[in-house]
Amino acid sequence: MGDMSFAVSHLGLPAVALMGALLIGPACGDVGSEVEPSASSTSSGSSLGGAGGGGSDSGAGGPGAGGATTSGQGGSTSSGGGGGSTGLDALGTLVVLGDSIGDGGGQGPYYYSLLQDALAVRYGAIDYHRQAESGSETSALLGQVNSLPNTLVGPVAVVITSGGNDMKDNMALVLLGLDDLQVTAMSNNIDQALVALLAPGAFGPGVAVHVYEATIYDASDGQGNYATGGCVINMNSPAPVDPFFGKWNGAIAQTLALHGQVLAPMHDRFFGHGFNNPPNWYASDCTHPNTTGHDEVHQMFYELITGEPAP
Repeated sequence: MGDMSFAVSHLGLPAVALMGALLIGPACGDVGSEVEPSASSTSSGSSLGGAGGGGSDSGAGGPGAGGATTSGQGGSTSSGGGGGSTGLDALGTLVVLGDSIGDGGGQGPYYYSLLQDALAVRYGAIDYHRQAESGSETSALLGQVNSLPNTLVGPVAVVITSGGNDMKDNMALVLLGLDDLQVTAMSNNIDQALVALLAPGAFGPGVAVHVYEATIYDASDGQGNYATGGCVINMNSPAPVDPFFGKWNGAIAQTLALHGQVLAPMHDRFFGHGFNNPPNWYASDCTHPNTTGHDEVHQMFYELITGEPAP
C-alpha cells in the first residue's frame, strides 16, 4: 500500500486508529473464487462457461454508445448510456474482460456464461472470448485487450468488470481521502484499454466495437461495516462510504464518457441487496456475486447490449 507515515502523522490519532483497523485481517484482493470447468465453443444458446484462476475462453462461429455521469453522495450512483438505450441490431462477438467477477468468482452459474447463452438466443451464434483474470486490477486490462485475436467478427460487445480490486487494495488511502493518485491511475488504465479497443480497424476493417463497463459495487450498501458483516475486508469505516464509491465510480464514468461508451450501473443495481439488507446478492466474502448476483449482472449487461429486458 506504500508509505503512509506522512499521512498518519498529519491526520492525528484518529487516523492512526483507523490505520490499525485497516491493517487487520487478510490482504484485500480477489478471494473465494470457485474454479469453473473450461469451455471453448461457438455459442448457440448453451454453455457452461470457462476456466477460473486466470484462464481464457474463446470460440468461433456466427455472424457479424453513449457516455454517462455518476454522483456518489447518498448511496446510489446514477448512470446512462446511449448505446445501451437502443441496443445493437446485430452481434458477432462477445468479449469478457476484467477481474474475478468474470473469472469464476462467487457462486455460479456465472454472469458471463448466462450472458453468452442469452445473447446467442437473441442474435444467433456468436463468437466468444473471455480474458478476465481473477485478482487483476485495471492495470491488466490493456494486456487482456492485447491478448485478443487480431480479427473478430463484428459487431463486438465488450463487457468489463474492473476497478474493485484497485479500490480494495488501496482502501486505507481511500478512507483517509488520500487516493487521488490511485483514482487517476485507474482512469488512465481504463483509458489505455479503451484506446486499444476502439482504435479504427483494431479487430478488422469496419468492425464496430461497443464497450460496457460496470461501476464498483458495495456489499455494505454505504454503511462500511465490513468487519461486522464478516467480510474479507476486516474493518469498519467510521463514516458512510458512499462518497468514496462515488469518487471512484465517477472517474470510471468520466473516462467512458470521453470515449462515448456505456457505463453499466452495477453499483446502482446491487445497492440495497448487501449483507445489511437481505436478501443478499453477494457471496459470503462480500467481494463476489452469489448465484442471484451473477444473474443480476448478466441481466444488466444484456439489457444494455440489446436494449431489451432480459428473458
